[in-house]
Amino acid sequence: MPDELLGVSVPSPREGFKVREVTVDTALRKDPLPGIDYSFNPYIGCYHACVFCYTPRLMRMDRNEWGTSVVVKRNAATVVAKEVRKLPRGLVAISTATDPYQFVEGKYRVTRHALEVLLRAQWPVSVLSRAPLMIRDLDLFSQFPEIEVGMSVPTLDDRARALLEPWAPPIDARLRCLRALADAGLTTFVGFAPAYPPTGGWSPDRIAEVFAEAGVKKMFTRALDARWGVAEAMAKRLDGSDLAVGLARIADPETIAPFVSRLAEECRARGIDFRNAFEFRRADSNQGFGSPPKALGSR
Repeated sequence: MPDELLGVSVPSPREGFKVREVTVDTALRKDPLPGIDYSFNPYIGCYHACVFCYTPRLMRMDRNEWGTSVVVKRNAATVVAKEVRKLPRGLVAISTATDPYQFVEGKYRVTRHALEVLLRAQWPVSVLSRAPLMIRDLDLFSQFPEIEVGMSVPTLDDRARALLEPWAPPIDARLRCLRALADAGLTTFVGFAPAYPPTGGWSPDRIAEVFAEAGVKKMFTRALDARWGVAEAMAKRLDGSDLAVGLARIADPETIAPFVSRLAEECRARGIDFRNAFEFRRADSNQGFGSPPKALGSR
């Protein structure tokens, strides 16, 4: 079942995409990220198949298998209901290692059921997705006393998105979703992460203006985590593209750092709270990904 909200229809990422169902014993995970108490991931795997995703490294899985299957935690909401009665109340991030509104959510509704549980318990939540299917749960979002809802939008150049997020919804659909959520009175945020370099003529002031017009109140960014085969995967996707040279600079601090700093200034000037937690990894941890663009795009 593709995501068809806001005029978006996205096919499964590959022929033979597999969906498997499991039951779990735990659902809320203590999260080390600042400001977050727990993370909730309703699925394992993600059909968006973003080339740069850090989850394959966390799972120690073959990056070539990323985006070919998803595991559905069928009973996750029931487990959450048990855990909220035992655990200290805290902010739950939905989600940190999958997309809670990828197309399987349309059928299984694991995210929605978990939201219903958290709403009854009056726990605060922060929801992040790339999929406009999120708008389906506006009725629940609007009842939470403490909630933030966000979209991952690391570029406004949809040609760049198509290269590095091949099966994720288009940028325009994400912006329309953000506008609809903001119009409903919700606090919305953007994950500009990992920050793409400015391609397609998108300057910091234009980017900030678009987000302001979409009603975005907060933004955060981070540097690319290029470990665990990201460099090779990106080189393969960029090979032959006229955007290759520009996008290869995604790991170049001399390109990204000043761009993000300028973007932060433009966003703050428009009333957007920009959290610049931008830290660049050392070259050795990036396994050579900080190479010049020509090297990245070559075989």
